[in-house]
Amino acid sequence: MTPFVGRGEPLHRLLAAHHACSTGPRPRRAELALVTGEAGIGKTALLSRFAAEAGPVLWGTCWDDERAPAWWPWTQALRALPAADDPRLAAVLGRPVAPQAPEDDARVAVFDAVSALLDRAARSGPVVVVLDDLQWADASSVRLLRFLARQARGSSLLLIGAFRPDELPPAVAGELADLATTAESIGLAGLSPGEVADLVRGVSGAGAAERWAALVHERSAGHPFFARELCRLLEAGGGPGDVPAAVRQAIGHRLARLPAECAQLLDAAAVAGTELRQDVLADMLAVPLPEGPARELIAERTARAAAAGVLTDGRPVRFAHDLYRETIYAALDAGRRAELHARAGRALLRRRERGGPVFAAELARHFAAAVGRTGAETAVTWAHAAADEDGGRYAFAEAAAHLRRVRSAVDGAGCRLSAAERVRLLTREADLRLRAGETATARALLTEGWPVAVAEGDGDLLGRVALGLDAIGARFAMPRTDLIGALEAARAALDGRGTPTEAQVTAALARQLQHSVPADRPRAGPYAEKAVLIARRLDDPATLAGCLLARHDSLWTPGTGAERAGIAAEIALAARRAGNPERLAQALLLSASAHLENGSAAFRAAFAEYAYVTEQLRQPRHDYYLRIRRAALALLDGDLDDGERLVDEAAALGEGVGDSDTGNVRMSQRLELVRARGDPRELRRTAEEAVRWWIGAPAHAHAVAAGFLARAGDLEGARREADTVLALPDWRADRSYLWSVFAGELAVAAIALDDRPLCELLLGDLLPLAGSCAVNGALVCFMGAHDHRIGLLQARLGDVEAARRSLSSARAVHVRLGARLWAEESGRAMAALPPEAALHRRGDLWELRYQGRSAVLRDAKGLHDLAVLLDRPGVEVPAVELAAAGRVMVRDRIAEEPVLDRAAVRAYRRRLADPVDEAERERLLAELRRATRPGGGARPLGPDNAERARKAVTARIRDAIKRIEEVLPALGRHLDRTVRTGHLCRYDPH
Repeated sequence: MTPFVGRGEPLHRLLAAHHACSTGPRPRRAELALVTGEAGIGKTALLSRFAAEAGPVLWGTCWDDERAPAWWPWTQALRALPAADDPRLAAVLGRPVAPQAPEDDARVAVFDAVSALLDRAARSGPVVVVLDDLQWADASSVRLLRFLARQARGSSLLLIGAFRPDELPPAVAGELADLATTAESIGLAGLSPGEVADLVRGVSGAGAAERWAALVHERSAGHPFFARELCRLLEAGGGPGDVPAAVRQAIGHRLARLPAECAQLLDAAAVAGTELRQDVLADMLAVPLPEGPARELIAERTARAAAAGVLTDGRPVRFAHDLYRETIYAALDAGRRAELHARAGRALLRRRERGGPVFAAELARHFAAAVGRTGAETAVTWAHAAADEDGGRYAFAEAAAHLRRVRSAVDGAGCRLSAAERVRLLTREADLRLRAGETATARALLTEGWPVAVAEGDGDLLGRVALGLDAIGARFAMPRTDLIGALEAARAALDGRGTPTEAQVTAALARQLQHSVPADRPRAGPYAEKAVLIARRLDDPATLAGCLLARHDSLWTPGTGAERAGIAAEIALAARRAGNPERLAQALLLSASAHLENGSAAFRAAFAEYAYVTEQLRQPRHDYYLRIRRAALALLDGDLDDGERLVDEAAALGEGVGDSDTGNVRMSQRLELVRARGDPRELRRTAEEAVRWWIGAPAHAHAVAAGFLARAGDLEGARREADTVLALPDWRADRSYLWSVFAGELAVAAIALDDRPLCELLLGDLLPLAGSCAVNGALVCFMGAHDHRIGLLQARLGDVEAARRSLSSARAVHVRLGARLWAEESGRAMAALPPEAALHRRGDLWELRYQGRSAVLRDAKGLHDLAVLLDRPGVEVPAVELAAAGRVMVRDRIAEEPVLDRAAVRAYRRRLADPVDEAERERLLAELRRATRPGGGARPLGPDNAERARKAVTARIRDAIKRIEEVLPALGRHLDRTVRTGHLCRYDPH
């Protein structure tokens, strides 16, 4: 037995973490430790020693990514727990997964079920979960580990992961790096010379330690596995010069000493996998004995291999180190390897028939490796089954790998696939790669499949590839000739069939035409209508949802928000019926965007539901989509710094997943950020960038440049860009969802340039959109209420009253939506307008102005009062202040005399205390009520100052308004409607 040496400090840290999880306060997060080091450095030995001292642990070991099904380490660890009958645990425990509808919360349900299972187990004491060889873990397993590590819990849980950091795939590396920030990180390095001497002493004796310790340390650099194997090689008679640079030769020497029957067992075990199952090995080796004796014979051979240190002697039996398995597997010749894989596949099928747990991924791996022996059909069937299984667990990259592996195996074995099956494999893998965020790989697969489908001339095959290309998409407002061509070719081959594929291809063609260059867009509507018609005949909710999306997009122009909101609701309903969470997320996003365009605060509720559904998808592409919208909301809320951070993060995610529209989205969101900040240099740079970027939509690009240069004060440049727009023959024809941005920025330029004809033209185009908002794309960016720009244009054209109404409406919309910076901007624009009504004193005369007209009246007190109110719109002014008009009020002594003096009041009250009849009592009470206030104070003989001021001011204001109406009727009617009198007077022009 190999001694445990040199790991005292790491062992102490693990035991301390175990103690902390047992005694710490609750609730708290689980304790987490990560043990790292290269292959053979002693991670598993350390964890085994810890398990021996800490007590029972739940142990799971990962396989390399070519062999393991999704969730495999958790499957091993959790099988030992009682009460693991929760149906939500089926995916993790390797049982058949029942269909779920909707699937959007399936992964969260799995995570919650595992957490609950561990909590139940922890009721009787701390639970320790060890996951070894995480460098081979699937992404789903690592995400479950992260979920459990970050969740507050009332039970005691210690999570320990071990991995080789230099062998981590990027996706797993990112997840583990995130976990490492809060974990107890234990990195294992080589042993010191003294520790290597202890190891040699324990393996080969004291004399060997004196002779070999220094050499072993020098040659192994303290690597425990290398050191141990070097000791055994030297012990077997090897000399210092025979020590290999790689350990495989040492393992080969060691394996050579085993009997032939053990070597056969290890050959089969190396092919079967890291966990050895006696029934499978017996079947693979064709042991000619009944099941019981056969297993006993396998157990005997296993024990001999364990005694030699190649296998473990625990349960379950494994290779002592994966380097053993790798060395044995690599030494097998190709024929022997293929034969063993075929045997393993058949043995697992028989085990499955007996009711034993077998993952489709295991079968797929073996039959792919044995395709020359078992044929392509079996290998392809199990590859699809494994893709179904892993895809259903959201392990999209793992699912795609099964399909790629079988294609490579079939081609390598010289077998043939039908054109239909090859296209099916390529398109399905492309879909899974796209879900996993590997857009470039998905596009390459579809490009490979297209000529195969064309040569076959089959409409369904052409449709498969074309729909895959459609899912990848293309940059908005740019020519997409190849993509449209592929969809048109597929549609032509399918025309008249009335199938779901025909409907889907027709809908995809409509959407791509709508999002292409302006010249292509008029063709979109008829195709969308045809697609919906086919879908309704089919009564297929999934197909109908996609076709309704095409109708939505073909209508997507400013002013259609209400109609599109209705279509989005129908898409959501169809998506729920079809159990399609991706389409549901899309519908909810379109609903939120339509509500925002309609100026409704309901957009936030729709967005919240969209965010929830999207988060459950766990796909990089959808994570990118959600980050875009979080950036848009931050900008809408006026948080520019957070918005800029989210814009940059979204762009990085988009580039990572290869989304074709990433640059478009970033540019659109940068427009709002730069506009809100108003820095002249940044405005000029963005104007130049817009012209370079939107080459497929020149009117939009130059309009944005004109507006931004006008904002920067470069009127010459703004004039040049505006003239470029006006010179385009179809600049008013393009009404895509970018039109609001185009019209808004061109309006800014027209106002700054005092181009009245252009202002009038744009005002006519914008007026039908009053009451709605400019939203760039599907909630990519909010660009303010249309009434804001309408008001600015009206002000420039001299219609101040209309401008005031429009800007007031815009400000109300912005406040309702929570668009703080836009509300402030509308308020500033209102404040900059000339007074709607004005009264100016000129000696004994007053000059009146309203709506471009003027008149003169002689001085009167009511005109003074009106001038004060007009100078303070929306402010309540006390009547006593207007009555005083800057003078001290004269107190009226007669008015302030009490009705009854104090002596009389006291006399009345004393009389009431005496016995009196009811009639006299009522008379006394009436006199007291007349003479006193409700609080008991004396009531004055006449009205007080406030009441007198109210009457006087009201009378003279109304008189002044009548006089004004005689000379300037419009102003008189305006004041009569907007001036309120009373104790508090107010002019409210809105």
